[in-house]
Amino acid sequence: MLASTAFVSADPALFNPESGRLDASRIASEIQLPVSTIADAIGKKAPSVRKHPDASSLQPELRRVYRIWVAVVDLYAGNKKSARIFLNAPNKHLENQAPVEFIESGDLKPLEALVEAMTTRQSV
Repeated sequence: MLASTAFVSADPALFNPESGRLDASRIASEIQLPVSTIADAIGKKAPSVRKHPDASSLQPELRRVYRIWVAVVDLYAGNKKSARIFLNAPNKHLENQAPVEFIESGDLKPLEALVEAMTTRQSV
């Protein structure tokens, strides 16, 4: 997906320093969303994600949210405030829905496709 055509740099702050795995609570905090929203996005139960935010079972789907976030931050030259605005603003390429709505519903494919097109400068 995203990492295949464009290099997405790692953000160490989003990984548990002890396990080296992505941490759902750190990602939620960075994007400024509740952990329950990240849990919904990856199809997991919120209490389980809160208890074990870096569980190995979360990693495949958590990577999708992570790649979206770091790609958007990269597109905004590291400006996380602008990246959050992008996620919360209606987008004409997403039928005027805000990208965050796709995260909230767990429907990441349209958002992944949009970010992929943006990073490779394809027409959307």
